[in-house]
Amino acid sequence: MRLFRISTLEHLDDLTGLGASYQGGGRWNEPGVPALYFAQAASVAMLEMANYLPSPRLVPRNYRLGVFEVDDDIPIDHWTLHEMPDDWRDFPYPKSTQKLGTDWLIHGQAPLLAVPSTVVPGGLENTVLASPSRLGTETIHLRSAEADIFNPRAFSNTEPRIPLEVHAEHSVPSGRIPFHQAASSVSVRGTTSPKGRAHAQE
Repeated sequence: MRLFRISTLEHLDDLTGLGASYQGGGRWNEPGVPALYFAQAASVAMLEMANYLPSPRLVPRNYRLGVFEVDDDIPIDHWTLHEMPDDWRDFPYPKSTQKLGTDWLIHGQAPLLAVPSTVVPGGLENTVLASPSRLGTETIHLRSAEADIFNPRAFSNTEPRIPLEVHAEHSVPSGRIPFHQAASSVSVRGTTSPKGRAHAQE
């Protein structure tokens, strides 16, 4: 089985689960509970970056798409869309999903848990939560670290078109700034812990 995640090259193979989600909590873990987040498809890991950056063209140069291989006989649990609480896609991360995931991390049996990704509708793709203690470093291996994460053509037009139902004279919604301003001062929101470890999956 292949799994994917995007982080700094320095911490790509750090599988301790002591990154940003450990420090501040993630969608499926409470603060102080070690957890690892992966995607079951490279495209989902790439799409997750939209949670932190206004454009894939702004991904920091030291970030890589990690391609991991997990032993095929490793057990994996599955939670379906129908099992999700009503607020499971909310941000900030809801207490409901944090409690569910934390209970699994502490009391579960399988090393891996596949849950619907919040960035793809209808439960069509999955994020994978991993228990660092049950997974073990001997069962997962980093096979490659891809530097060219996005095609140069992606979002090459940095001036977004105004939707037909929105007029140019309308003000920018509260809390948002025009893209060309954001691009000049962007930071990767919530992806890096005080120790520089990345957290890019939900």
